[in-house]
Amino acid sequence: MEPCNCCVCSFLRNMGDLLLRAAQTFKRNFGFIIIFCLTNGITYTMKLANEGKGDFELSYFFTVLLWSFIVGGLIEWLFVPWFSKGLKCFISCVSLFFFIVEAFVLYQYKAVIGVGVVAAMAETTPQESKEFLSMYLGPEQLWAIFLIVAIVSAFAYYKPWRKVQCDEQSQKVISGITLSVCIGYTICAFSYYPNYMIDDPLTPFTRFANAASKAWENHVAYQELSQHIDTNIELTRNDGDITNIVFIQGESTNRNHMHLYGYDVPNTPNLDDMAATGEISVFRDVVSAHSTTVASLSKIFTFCDRETGGEWYNYHNLIDIMNTAGYKTYWLSNQESSGVWGSVAQIYAAHSAVSEYTQIRDSKEDNGVLDGELFPIIDRAIASRDPNKNFFVVHLMGCHGAYYNRFPYIFTKFKKEDIKAGANDEQKQIIAQYDNAIYYNDYIVSGIIDKFRETKTDSIVIYLPDHGEAVYDEDGFNGHIEENPSRHMIEVPLIIWASDSFKKKHPEKWLMIQMAVNRPFMTDDMIHTVMDIAGIVTPDWKPEKSLINPAFDVTRPRIFDDQDYDKDIKNK
Repeated sequence: MEPCNCCVCSFLRNMGDLLLRAAQTFKRNFGFIIIFCLTNGITYTMKLANEGKGDFELSYFFTVLLWSFIVGGLIEWLFVPWFSKGLKCFISCVSLFFFIVEAFVLYQYKAVIGVGVVAAMAETTPQESKEFLSMYLGPEQLWAIFLIVAIVSAFAYYKPWRKVQCDEQSQKVISGITLSVCIGYTICAFSYYPNYMIDDPLTPFTRFANAASKAWENHVAYQELSQHIDTNIELTRNDGDITNIVFIQGESTNRNHMHLYGYDVPNTPNLDDMAATGEISVFRDVVSAHSTTVASLSKIFTFCDRETGGEWYNYHNLIDIMNTAGYKTYWLSNQESSGVWGSVAQIYAAHSAVSEYTQIRDSKEDNGVLDGELFPIIDRAIASRDPNKNFFVVHLMGCHGAYYNRFPYIFTKFKKEDIKAGANDEQKQIIAQYDNAIYYNDYIVSGIIDKFRETKTDSIVIYLPDHGEAVYDEDGFNGHIEENPSRHMIEVPLIIWASDSFKKKHPEKWLMIQMAVNRPFMTDDMIHTVMDIAGIVTPDWKPEKSLINPAFDVTRPRIFDDQDYDKDIKNK
């Protein structure tokens, strides 16, 4: 019997042939398709599941599966067999590497690779990287990585799918169903979630490449700032006469781990005593604008904030403003003095009249120098200060991980037995190390205050860390990251001390400071507060952005990573 040649039958036969070829392509490339799909799709699917986007996670996963099939087919079609095989092997290895990296980020921070992750990598010195890996990569994590690599390698080498036999009709049915499901879910993904599918990179590698590109843009911007920064500043008022304004720039300090803020471990005895005698004003509701150092410093010391809408390097910075206002400026630092990626802090140091570091080192070098090494540097700066007006910035290493490197042995006061948090012994040990770092930080901050107290001059000291740190709190992870932040990464202390001379000479300012301790504040407007204290006004200064000013806007939303802190993060 001759086969029917009508249009319908011809179409069905052609479709059958197409499905058979698709099935054969799928079988020949099965190993690559599965490895490519799983390594590129699992992490983001898990992230969506964590966010409760179950309806989208299936659409995303089947979209990646369809993309895997297309990539495998195109490679096979475009290249000769030996090159095709090598290219698929290379792509699989790259996908596996970035899958492991992103799986670690997801496990540790419940986020996928983004600019914050890459920026943190770029900022981190090799020594800090070593400390970081020693903190987070224990035997369990290393065994997990080994197991993943072993399973993928065995799967690719033994090719177990080739033992499965299937007739042509079954192959057509299976390939037809699979392609229909993948295409259907892909259409749904682009229809209902266009922002995710079009704007967001879809694989760990493309997320890394996109983030690295933006990080490089930021690096170029840092270079532009250092070379072309505008120091032509117009002062519309400059009637301040405070002898010493000191800004202590802390590092990675979570106020929820400070006894001063109600933590159950007595790790801030000196600041506790100062608070009890009314020497310091302790601000209770302050959050950082970012959870990485470079991003935070770019906002703290400039007029760039969420409302300005421009890049931070297009705005005047506090160092140049203080220079213009007649202050002798100092940048005294226990952080790196140079680095291949550059640093906002290094730019501010270069614009200061005096800059000094605990050691001259590149970003590739870190000998774990403690913040106590800053004391003799501060003593020299005080001895050489201007008799009239001085502005000091003291940049600490603070409580940056690995925490056990941030305090001397003599400050090992707390052990895992002292930690009441609901964590395992290993986590309690890390929490205890962090609490000891806070304990030493209390000694450092109070010690700096004591040095300016001893001058018996008109002095004010402001202490503010760049960002916080999650330390196995109720959210269950450790560190800081820009994407998917917890409140512990951005809730920071803000403490202001003033000498008796300051309080006598500027009673109205001290009263303004005391009255502001419960106001909600984000640190991207810190420049307005410091200038208000100093009595300096430029066209960019806004009274409603100064924390201590009676005109301060308490209704300003505090937005972090497109989330409202008070609505979305504070009680999460």
